[in-house]
Amino acid sequence: MKIREIRQRKKLTLKALAKKAGGMSYTFLSNVETGKADPSLSTLKRLAAALGVSVSELVKDSPAETKRRP
Repeated sequence: MKIREIRQRKKLTLKALAKKAGGMSYTFLSNVETGKADPSLSTLKRLAAALGVSVSELVKDSPAETKRRP
């Protein structure tokens, strides 16, 4: 997922994005970014809206992630 990449490009902290996405836990958001938690579709929609991108943009693999997959 590209949530962290997009968040950093928009110069948002984890706390700022969590608040902008409807007050979700920033620790949960951190776990989503690091792959320790899987977000629901509704959570992805909230994050996409808060970041001003589509859900598909959030879940698109970066070239580095594609190489790591077996």
